[in-house]
Amino acid sequence: MVGQEEIARVPKGMRLEEYYQRIYSWHKRNAERIFSKLSGRPRDDPYIQCYFELVRAMPHPDHATPGDIAFICHEVIAGLMEWAYHERDEYGVKIAAYAHYILNTFFDGFGGEKTKQMIRSSRLHPDYKMSTCMDRLRQK
Repeated sequence: MVGQEEIARVPKGMRLEEYYQRIYSWHKRNAERIFSKLSGRPRDDPYIQCYFELVRAMPHPDHATPGDIAFICHEVIAGLMEWAYHERDEYGVKIAAYAHYILNTFFDGFGGEKTKQMIRSSRLHPDYKMSTCMDRLRQK
């Protein structure tokens, strides 16, 4: 888990979409890092395949709804994007720090009811959540 000192590194005063832009851009640029981070897994591992499906499906920040952003933040903390939890962007901020900051500032935290409701409103839910995607791939 990222501590308060990491979350404090997140710049203040930005719009929701600007914070999401940081997560979005990092994953779009660095998706291939998953192969070195999870080097023991085969390239066709369901988790890896689902991660790439999610990265392809991520809405551009100009088109992301608050629900989409909450969904992505949830996946960063405990889902398909969790492999990059402690990775830092070009500003030295951990990807998970952005996700926690977004959920704590714009919603009601990781496990909050407002957050859960927003996640369910996302066009990414339920098809791209980790359990749904992995179950679908395992059934093939």
